[in-house]
Amino acid sequence: KITIPFPIRTLEINRRQASTPQQEHQQTKTILEGDALFNCLTSEQLDHLIAGSRQMHFGRGERIIEEGAEGASMFVLLQGTAAVSISQNGNMVQVGSLRMGDCFGEMSLLTGEKRTATVRAEEDCEVIEISKPAMAAVLREAPECVNQLSELLATRKMETEGVLKDAAQGFVQEKKEREYRATFLRRLRSVFEL
Repeated sequence: KITIPFPIRTLEINRRQASTPQQEHQQTKTILEGDALFNCLTSEQLDHLIAGSRQMHFGRGERIIEEGAEGASMFVLLQGTAAVSISQNGNMVQVGSLRMGDCFGEMSLLTGEKRTATVRAEEDCEVIEISKPAMAAVLREAPECVNQLSELLATRKMETEGVLKDAAQGFVQEKKEREYRATFLRRLRSVFEL
């Protein structure tokens, strides 16, 4: 009449409190309002953009975008962190990291170029994916944003190339910025048929 003590395991599940769709929408809107890419949009236009986009979840280690792939959308990181890496000589080299509120993939969406880097979730991430049709609808409502977007893209392209770091060549920088601005303006109008 000996009872054998079986091992007991207590499992404790912690779930974050579910937020309502209105709360999620407002949190997303707050994050987008803080980004220079969306400064030119009104509150109502942001609402339309969010409604036309979808929220996605990625687990730790999952690829969100892959270098060299076609891209018809951009992403905004709502929660978590992600690593940005590029392929060099067959190896993946990390060149940056993304935090809440950071945008990525915008060059592919806005200019039609292929993805220039791989973005992988470092921890569980929540992102909003803004598709080309959703962005096109908003840009048709606010065509004045196209000029602002072209300037922003030109600046980001120059930062990527390291041109802004070399302030000694002011004239070259100014000329290159004008060229990029004009190029991006043409691409935006072409991609979104404006």
